[in-house]
Amino acid sequence: MTSIEPSPAPLAEAHPSVAVGEASSGPATPLRRIAHHLRNQHWIAIGIEFLVVVFGVFLGFQLTSWNETRQQADIERAMLVRLGEEFRLVEVDLAGAVKSFDATVRSTRQIIETLRTGAPPEDDAAFRIALRDAQYIWDAPALSTTYQELVAIGGLSRLHDPDLRKSLARYSDYSERYARKMPNAVAAILAPDSSFLKAVAWSANVDDWAGPDAVVSYDWTALQDAEAELQSWLSYQSELGNYSREQLMEIRSVLSRLDKVES
Repeated sequence: MTSIEPSPAPLAEAHPSVAVGEASSGPATPLRRIAHHLRNQHWIAIGIEFLVVVFGVFLGFQLTSWNETRQQADIERAMLVRLGEEFRLVEVDLAGAVKSFDATVRSTRQIIETLRTGAPPEDDAAFRIALRDAQYIWDAPALSTTYQELVAIGGLSRLHDPDLRKSLARYSDYSERYARKMPNAVAAILAPDSSFLKAVAWSANVDDWAGPDAVVSYDWTALQDAEAELQSWLSYQSELGNYSREQLMEIRSVLSRLDKVES
C-alpha cells in the first residue's frame, strides 16, 4: 500500500514594504512628520516643520481677527446710519420744544414783571395769552432708541471718531438731566391746589386752549399771591428749555460728524 505524505502548507509571503503587525497610515500630518523627524534627529526638518505650524496658527488668528473687525465695522456703519435717520427726526421735535420753551419763559417772566408793578395790565388780551402760555410745559423727545442700543452692545466706546463719542455722551447727559427734572416741573406747574389755578379760569372747551380764548377770566388780587409759584415755574421752564437747547446742539453736532463720515 502506498502512503501519501501530506504536502507542507505554503509559507505566508511577507510583503517586502510592510512590516508584520504594522498598519498602513494615511497622509502624514505636520505633527506626525515632526515626530518622525525627532526619531530620526532631523533637526533642520524639525525646525522647518515647526515654523510651518506656527505660521499656520498665526495666519488663522489673523484671518479670524480680520473677519471680526470687518463684521464690527459693518455693524457700526449700520448703527450710525440708523442713528442719523433717528436724529434727523429728533432734531425737528427738539427745535420745536426749544421754541415753545422760549415762548413760555417769556410769558412767565412777563406775568411776574407785571405783578411786581402792582397795577393791572394795560393790554388785557395780551396778558391773558401770557397766562395761557405760562402754564404750558413742553415735553422733549426721550433718549434716542438707537443710541441706547449702541450703548447696550458696547458700541459707543468702539466708535472711531472721538468727537462723535463726546457729542453723543453730552447729548445723553442733557437728555438724562431733562428726564430727571421733568417730573418735579410737572408736579409744580400742574398742582391742582396752586394759587395760579385758583386765580385763573380756563375755558371748558379744550379746543379753545390753543387760541386767545383759553383764559376766560382771572382774579388780579388772587393772582398776586401766585408770584412765588411763578418764580418757581420760571426756574423749571428755563432749566428744561436750556437742557432741550443743549440736546439740540449736540444732535446737530452728531449729524455734522455723520455727514462727514458718509462723505
